[in-house]
Order: sequence, then structure tokens, then C-alpha cells
Amino acid sequence: MAEAAVLFLLQQLSVVLRDERELLGGLNKELQSINDDLVQMRAFLRVADGNEETNTGLKVWVGQLREISFDFEDVLDEYMLRFRRHRSTDELSGCFQKLCALIKNWKARHQIASEIKTIYYRLENVVKNQERYGEMYVTMNQGLISTANAGGDALLLEEDEVVGIEKPKEELLRLIGSMDSGLNVISVVGTGGLGKTTLVKKVFDDESVKSYFDLHVLVVVSDYKDNVKHLLGYLIKRLVGETKKPPPDQELEGMSIHDMKDFIKEFLKNTKYIIVLDDICDLSTWEEIKFSFPRRCGYGCIIITTRIEDIGRAACSETKNVYHLKPLLEEESKVLFFKKAFPINTCPSYLTEIARNILERCEGLPLAIVVIGGLLAIKEHRTEEWELFNRSLNSELQGGSLARLFSLSYNDLPYYLKYCFLYLSIFPEGSLLEKEKILRLWIAEGFVQSEQHKSLEEVAEKYLNELCNRGLIQVARKHFDGRVREFRIHDLLRDFIISKSTEQNIVTLYNGRENQWPNKIRRLAIQNSDSFSVETNNFEHLRSLLLLSNGDIELGTIKELVSKSRLLKVLELRGAPMETIPDGVFKLYHLKHLCLRNTLVKVIPTWIKDLRNLETLDLKNTSVTELPIGILNLKKLRHLLVYRYKYPGKLFKAPFDSMQSCRAPYDIGSHLRSLQKLRCLDADEVDNIKIVNEVGKLTQLKRLSIAKLRSTDGRELCSSIAKLTSLRSLRIDSVEEGEKLDLNYSLSSTGLPFLRLLVLYGRIENVPQWIPSLHDLATLHLRWCKLKVDPLIQLQGLPNLTSLLIHDALVELQGLNFSSQFLKLKKLVLMELRGMKWVKVEKGSLPSLEDWRMYDCKLLEELPRGIEHTTNLQFLGFYNMPKGFRKRVDEEKKTQGDNWRLARVHRVAFGTMKL
Repeated sequence: MAEAAVLFLLQQLSVVLRDERELLGGLNKELQSINDDLVQMRAFLRVADGNEETNTGLKVWVGQLREISFDFEDVLDEYMLRFRRHRSTDELSGCFQKLCALIKNWKARHQIASEIKTIYYRLENVVKNQERYGEMYVTMNQGLISTANAGGDALLLEEDEVVGIEKPKEELLRLIGSMDSGLNVISVVGTGGLGKTTLVKKVFDDESVKSYFDLHVLVVVSDYKDNVKHLLGYLIKRLVGETKKPPPDQELEGMSIHDMKDFIKEFLKNTKYIIVLDDICDLSTWEEIKFSFPRRCGYGCIIITTRIEDIGRAACSETKNVYHLKPLLEEESKVLFFKKAFPINTCPSYLTEIARNILERCEGLPLAIVVIGGLLAIKEHRTEEWELFNRSLNSELQGGSLARLFSLSYNDLPYYLKYCFLYLSIFPEGSLLEKEKILRLWIAEGFVQSEQHKSLEEVAEKYLNELCNRGLIQVARKHFDGRVREFRIHDLLRDFIISKSTEQNIVTLYNGRENQWPNKIRRLAIQNSDSFSVETNNFEHLRSLLLLSNGDIELGTIKELVSKSRLLKVLELRGAPMETIPDGVFKLYHLKHLCLRNTLVKVIPTWIKDLRNLETLDLKNTSVTELPIGILNLKKLRHLLVYRYKYPGKLFKAPFDSMQSCRAPYDIGSHLRSLQKLRCLDADEVDNIKIVNEVGKLTQLKRLSIAKLRSTDGRELCSSIAKLTSLRSLRIDSVEEGEKLDLNYSLSSTGLPFLRLLVLYGRIENVPQWIPSLHDLATLHLRWCKLKVDPLIQLQGLPNLTSLLIHDALVELQGLNFSSQFLKLKKLVLMELRGMKWVKVEKGSLPSLEDWRMYDCKLLEELPRGIEHTTNLQFLGFYNMPKGFRKRVDEEKKTQGDNWRLARVHRVAFGTMKL
């Protein structure tokens, strides 16, 4: 954890040492010494981050260093704030103004010099007073400080207690029984506490397995974290102990890792063996040991358990035998919970509702159910006592088995993920977290490290995927192409990270109840503004202010908070009750992330030009319709969201002008070259300059929405977007419903190789010639398109199309024929195709279709022909269909009975939608 802070400071410090030597005066020596100490400590801290929980002295030492790092960050940011501001003042004309600036400059330098020297002495004392510093570094590098035993907590799930395990056991035994000779690998993947170890041990001990295999070995891999040689040595001892074969000729300590692998491979030749490698938490460990097992000779079964999806897939890259262990079903959870909480009696009726509430928080996690049930088993069966436990569940678990399990998962995280993970504690219980928002916040907070050939957004997404793979966050919603859209955190795990985040002063939460404020508040998330007071706390160290209270905070409180927080980098005022932006916001030199989404703000003042470090400006769902020329000063701006849905909740039936766009200065393309996301820009001419030409200069764009396009703009726009080779998402709206979108021009030879989403609003008549070449395209929406030819002929070659919406088309056609293979299409929406009389689906054309919806198709009198060929269809919806349509469908169902064409569809829905 401390290494992330140190790394971030080293990056800042290197800039200061390189660029600011004149202003630093005599401070170079102290700053260089601090830099050298921090560099020296990085390697030590990388190891310490995973071991501080098991060593109290080390934990205190790391905590001291973390605080010094935070304080030093304050000093550097204060320095940048004062001197940058004074430099701009120096540019003013007039001797008096320059003299005032020089006096302020001298005072600022003197004060900051004093603070830097204080940091320097504090750091020197921490290093000198740590007598075991060198000893600990050597010890940990040798891997002798171990983490908590992973198997111990997992095996708390006694086999005779676990419910719902028989079916997974049967499936694993069936996998084992179907294996061929050679090496066979099975991965059992699931989040911590699901009972992976218990399941695999039950399979391992099964009589059929014992009788079939000659050799049986189970190893808890996490006991040998970062020490492959010790792991291989233990495996050799177990193998030799199971047989009468001779041990290695030389002592294990004298063998190299290569020799150990060769010995194991030779030992297992022509043998029937089963080896369980329990709790592999690092991919490199598997990569190191996988060649220890013979691939062709004999009959080998390796079963691994892991919390990390990538490890499970990598281990089974050839066999694909990845078994995902799922949480218990509701009834199974209830049986296990009552078995533990009421080992003798049954649950009294007056405790049933409280028990249900407690059980819901466990979300089917067997270890959570067992631990919590065990705690309740020793309590009296009184409503008051159980209700008190329900309210204080987090504190009841502190230091218990579940807390140790979560600590193990947390300690296994690489240092760069720990900040990102603990940061998620800012959001209220049960929140669905928007992926894009979280990635932008992580970047603004400085948690994301740059990697060669990758944008910060790509690195941040890699971090998120790693947390998903480790089972620490749960995917809640995905796009139809499989990308994560929203995720959530298990409630019990959230309690753990809140505790950890509070302990390390990463985030301070205010939820309306009595709070214990730290001495220095660095990040503040206001979840409930009741009784919140600015005056009683010190906010001068505040870096992030996140308003999560749904707009119930007073505007005066916001203004006062901003004015007292000069070093803010993140300001999230989503839903705040304000029509104008407080003046203090424009004095926040370090501000990187400014979110005013869902506020009543109408105008962005020209003072926005002073926020030169701003990277995200989120004005979605405000009333801003024009950006000032000052926006062009924001050279670091990466995400600019300025649009509003005028008719929220009417996704399908909203009128043509449903989205409000924004005018921008004409030369936006010449200044904001760092932009990656731009939504939604007016295509109007400004000072006789066409904005569509400026767009082509924004070559870093990945997401672009442009509105009010006229037919005469089509050629220039196509020329511009051909230069945007990094585009992932593109939306183009015509100026009005009848205006033609003239986009039928060729792009470049490379086209748009990464484009995944394309939305066209306006009359196109023919599918533009460049669309069939978009091989990565996953989502295509054609709205108000007035197509005169069958679009399916041109779209059939899109290999990755998963979602297709066609609206207000087929002007001269009577039907649609799905004759070609849309192999990956999962969602199909056909809207207001008023001339369409029939739809035909040929066999094999829609093998993956899951969701099919039809709206307002007034001439369609019967079900699509061949719809029975959509064998994967889960939902079929008909809305605003012609009179008698549902009656005919119902009659067909009644007539055909079990042989009805839609018998396999999980749900068939009918309805009306108000226009």
C-alpha cells in the first residue's frame, strides 16, 4: 500500500527536481536525499505490502512511511500551487504588482523550505530508527515470512455440514472419468469462501478416485507463496512418501529448481496419479511448475483451485476443463445457515425475518454462512440480541475467520491494486458501480501507473479485470459484446474494505451518523449530509470530495468545503442543488476531475481556463449548450461529456431531438488534442469554420458523438473520421428527422479497425459502404433511417455483431429475410417498420439470438416464419402490434400445445407503450 504512495511521489518529485531548480534555491540537497531514500525503499515496500498484516512492527513502520508520503505530497502540491500562481502574476504589467508578487514568492519559498526540511528529518528518523530494516528486507526476499494459511479457513467448512456439494462433486467425478491418457488438468474457480477446497477434497477422498489412482497428493500452494523451490521440495517429499520409490540422489536443499522438475517428471512416468494444487493465487507460480508433470506418459490428473479466473483458464488452455463453483441457491443457503445457527432446535418463528435479512448479506457464500451461523449459535434466541447482531455484523466479524479470509485475498493483491480496491469503499451499500466512472476516478486519483504502448484508461481497465478475475468484485451488467458495464461489491467484503480503508486513512466516509474524523482528511465521501458541518473539521489536506447524497446538501456547504480545500484533485458534485458553479472551483489548480452531472448548471464561465490540469469535465444532464473559448486552455482534457437526454426513461419511443448537444469553439481540434471522449458536439459552423473538419484533428478520440449534421457535411465528416483510427464508439445525428445523412463515402484503406458501437440518427436510405468493413463492430443502431433496400444483405458479413436495432426503415420493402448467418447476434430490435408484412428466419441464421423485440410493426400479422430455428432465444417481446396479433399467437399456442414453435422460449411478452 505504501509503495503506491511512494511511486506516485517519486513521479512528482522527479518533475520538480528537473524543472524547478531555480525556485528551489538551497533545497536541492534535501529533496534529492528524500528522492534517494524513497527509491531505496521501493523494493522493500513492494515485499512489505504483502506481509505487514502478519508483523505488527512492520505494519507500524509502513504506516509511518505512508503518512510521511502523504504529507510530502501535500508540500509538493502546495509548492506547485503557489509558485505557478505567482508566475502568472509576474506577467502582469506594473511595478507595484510585480513587487507584491516577489514578496509573496519569497514568503512562500521560505515556508515551503521549512516544511520540506521537516519532512526530510522525519524520513531520516524513520529510516534510522528502524533497526531491523535491512534484516527484514533480506528475510522477506528469501520468502520466509509467510501469509496466513489459506487452507485453514477453507477447511472450516466441514464436509458433513456442507450442502449443495453433491452435484458439483458428481460433475467433477464425471470430468475425471472422461479423461484420456496423458496429462489432464481441471481448474476449480470461484471467489474465496465458496468451498473450493472442501469440494476438491471430497472428490480427492472419494473411493472411486482412491481405487483408480495409484498416487494421491494434495498441496496447499499458497503456503509456499513466492518460493517455488520450497513448493517443489514439499511435492517431492509427498510423492516419495506415498510410494516405495527411491528419493532423489542428493539432498533437496542442494537441488536446483530445474533438477526438481526433472525428478518429478521422471517419478510420475507410467503412473496413474492425481495431484491437487490448492489455492494457486499467482499465475507465475503455475507457469513455473506446470512443466514438472509428464504430458504423455502415464495417466495424470491435476486439479487446481484458484480465486483468479485467468489462472484457471491458463492451466486448462488445452483441455478447457474450467469448473466455476457457484454460490449456494437460496434454499441451500437456508439449510446450511439453520444447521449452524440452530444445531439442536429449529428457528423460532419470531426470528425468521431477522435470519432472512442476515442470510441475504451472505449471498450464498458458504464460509460466510458457516461463520455467521456459528456466531449466532452461541447467542440467546432473543429478538433484541439478533437484531443487534444484524446491525453490527461488521464488528462481530472483526478478527474472525471471515475477516482472515478477506485479509488473505487482500494481501495477495499486487501493491498497485490495493488503492484501487479500497477506494471502492466510498460507494453506498448495494450500489451498482459504472465502470467508466470508476476508471476515470482511479486515474484522477493517481492510482493508475503508465505502461508502455497503453493509455491510462487501458491500464485502468486491466486493473478492473484483474479484480474481477480474483472474485473481489462482481459483474452486474455487461454489454452484449461481453464488456463489463457495471459491477458491485459483496456486502460483507465491502464492510472489510471500509474497515481497511479507514485504518489506512484512504477514504473518510460521512453517512449522517456520528463519525470519528482522522486528524487529516484526505478523501471525503458524503453519503448523507444530515448534520454535516464544515466548521468542526480541517479540510486543508483534502484531495477528493465526492458528493453521493443525492443532492440533499446545502449549496453554502459546498462552497465552504471547496474554499477550504485548495489541493483538491477530484470534485464529484453529481446531483448537487446548484445552478452556477462556485467561484472557488476555478481556483483549484490541481483539479483533474470535475463532475457536475445532473445539476442545474446552465453556463460554464470563461474562468474554466484556469483549470489547466483538468482531465475530465462531466456535464452530462446539465443545461449547458455552449462551451466558452476558455475551454481551449485545457490541454490535458481527456473526457468531455456535454449532453442531456431530454426525455429520460423513453429509450425507444423518444422523439427525434431526444438528445441536447453543445456548441464548442471552432478551433477545438487544434487545442484539445488529448481528448479521448467527446459527447456531444454540434456540427454547426462557427465563424465560417466547419466543426466537422476540426474533428479530424482529434486523433486520440475513442468515443465521439456529433449532432445537427447536415447533408452537405457528410463528405467532410467521413474524411475526418477516417483519421480517427482509435475510435471505439461513434454516434452521428442529423440536424432534423427528414435531413439526409450523406455518409456513403469511402474512408481509408484501414477504415475504423476498433469501432465497436455505431449509432446513426437520420435518413440514410442505403447502408453506408464502409459499414460492412467494420469487423470489430458489436452494436449497430439505425434510427429514423428510411432504408429503401434490405440492410441484412450488407450487414451479414459483420463477424462480431451482437446487437442490432433497425428503426423507421423498409420504405419500399415488405419484409426482412435472415438468410445468412449472423453467428454472434444476441439482441435484435425492430421498431416502427410500418411497411413490413413478414419476417423470415432461415435455419442457422440466428444461432446465438437471446433477446428479440418488435415495436409498432403495424402490418405484421403473424409470428416470424422459421422463428423456431432461434434455438437459443430467451426473451421475445411484441409491443404496439396490430389489432388481433396477440389473439392469433395465443390461438397458435393453444392449437400446437407442446409442439408450439415458441415452447422453448423462456418468456414471451406483449404490451403497449405510450408515445
